Amino acid sequence: MGFSDLTGGQDAARATADRMLAAVAHRGPDGSNCCHHRGVTFAHCALTFVDPDRGRQPFVSASGATALVLNGEIYNHEELRRELRAAGVRLRTAGDTEVLVELYERHGMKVLERVRGMYAFVLHDARTATTVLARDPMGKKPLYYTRVPGGIAFASELTALLRHPDAPRTPDVRALAGYLTLQAFCAPGSAVADVYKVRPGSYLEHSGGRLREVEFWRPRLATAARTPGGRTPGAREATARFEELFRAAVARRVMSTERRLGVLLSGGLDSSAVAAVAQQLSPQRPVLTFSAGFEQPDFDESAHARSVARHLGTEHHVVRIGGRELADVVEAEYARADEPLADPSLLPTRIVCRTARQHVRGVLTGDGADELLLGYRYFQAERAIELLLRLMPAPRLEALVRALVRRLPARSGNLPAAAALGLLARGLRAAPEHRFYLSTAPFGPAELPGLLRPDAHAALAGHDPFAEVSRLLDDQPGLTGVQRSQLAVVAHFLRDVILTKTDRGGMRSALELRSPFLDLDLVEYGNALPTSLKLRRFTGKYLLRRVAADWLPTDIVRRTKLGFRAPLAALLRNELRPLLLDTLSASALDRGGLFDTRAVRLLTDDHLSGRRDTSRKLWALLTYQLWYQALPTHTPSPACLDLTEEPHRAP
Repeated sequence: MGFSDLTGGQDAARATADRMLAAVAHRGPDGSNCCHHRGVTFAHCALTFVDPDRGRQPFVSASGATALVLNGEIYNHEELRRELRAAGVRLRTAGDTEVLVELYERHGMKVLERVRGMYAFVLHDARTATTVLARDPMGKKPLYYTRVPGGIAFASELTALLRHPDAPRTPDVRALAGYLTLQAFCAPGSAVADVYKVRPGSYLEHSGGRLREVEFWRPRLATAARTPGGRTPGAREATARFEELFRAAVARRVMSTERRLGVLLSGGLDSSAVAAVAQQLSPQRPVLTFSAGFEQPDFDESAHARSVARHLGTEHHVVRIGGRELADVVEAEYARADEPLADPSLLPTRIVCRTARQHVRGVLTGDGADELLLGYRYFQAERAIELLLRLMPAPRLEALVRALVRRLPARSGNLPAAAALGLLARGLRAAPEHRFYLSTAPFGPAELPGLLRPDAHAALAGHDPFAEVSRLLDDQPGLTGVQRSQLAVVAHFLRDVILTKTDRGGMRSALELRSPFLDLDLVEYGNALPTSLKLRRFTGKYLLRRVAADWLPTDIVRRTKLGFRAPLAALLRNELRPLLLDTLSASALDRGGLFDTRAVRLLTDDHLSGRRDTSRKLWALLTYQLWYQALPTHTPSPACLDLTEEPHRAP
């Protein structure tokens, strides 16, 4: 974190840096430090994996021209270190931060073509008086920024940024509307007006009072007219190459540090495959694995996780989770949360990560496989819709599916493929890239007029929650409906929901989560493959199932995804009932001036009485209101908000 500071880092600047550091002390328990570098004050708290004694940050290059703070890890730093030494560079540390800053001084921002890892970093180049803010291609690490007098301020968490005395603190109603549909405050926006996130795969240059955005990577999918070399690989060739890249991705994350790493093991195919390769890399020592065990059977996969752990020979730990444990996380942490996130799976993630941190400081996860290899049931449903729309018009198909859904048995935990098809049918007449979100949104755009007060809703004129999805699709013609849906899921659900959840769930306990399926080389290979090698008929993750067949029990390879969820409906009716009623009371909502109290009361009464399950809607509102009420200062009336500017065009 840091800020422009033309005063030379005097006492006031140091006090500001200390306040900002205190807000994120949980991310780095290995010490903190500040420095002033020719007009910019930097601050950093460390969670070290390599060379903790000499690799302290902020780090200044050997020339003294460049200062840098890095959040995350450059996994291929050893390979890059060898190149620097071969070029005659004398390195002072064994860490990745020095490698990054010295490569930058020689290659500029082309360094981003070379590094592999998860990162957000900020550097100041005194040679050009330029400050650069960069974020990795998938957006694994967060990076916020805002304008302040004399320049910019930046931080890994919004909470820290808001401790700068000149940071804005007014909630952004347009971003709130996106959150109510997409479950997160999606880059480049944030929950606070005039505070932004660096987009994944982009960097910003601040120089001479101007900001310039450069996108250095974006996800692109192969079409029938654009395949690598004009040739589509066969299943055997693709399987071999996928296995090679996947093994390398796991090894890159394990071998980049001498610290012992664990695995978050759900018992599903993705995390089990990661655990299998991790254990193969450690034949003399059992890998530590961690899973959640829920009291409610519909949510519990712990038996599958134990089966995998026995098969692989890992040292397995099961964290038992009930309603009281989940409620404790909400009551203790959500008012201090960095930014509202309406994904309830953050709760069990947080609890498992807290336990894992007692044993290790880093874990591997299976995140990203469903998005890369079309594992979600929604992709199966999208494929079905794609085929059925060739046979009948949308209104007839919609009626048919709704009739089918009415005959399905209700289950609160699992989500059968037919039920996923029914959910997608809610947005059947929408574009494929919108259907996933419209089917799962806490509130669809059409519901917002009845939820928001008139003055708040008036501020949404012209607002499009899918603007970023459209931007990613604009220059990719010829994609199928399934492919358009895949890119849309990557755009927000993966980047802004899943990866925000993993970063926040782990880093609250200074636990780093590493995701081999999001290795850039593996992602680019997967994106270049035809859909048929990812979704074979109606079976997702086709290549991964072929690869893992030699590593895992057959029932694990073949089983369908349950999903990592929390028993939200019961939690709101029981353990969180008092907090829900207090936080969403009419008096509390009146202080905010955003939500219609009668509409919220109806949602609350319906759920608590059992008339209908409105838990997803209530959870989005509860999570936001807990955060909102804890803001240090804010303007309660949305009429005061300046909503005329696109977030990525910050002045």
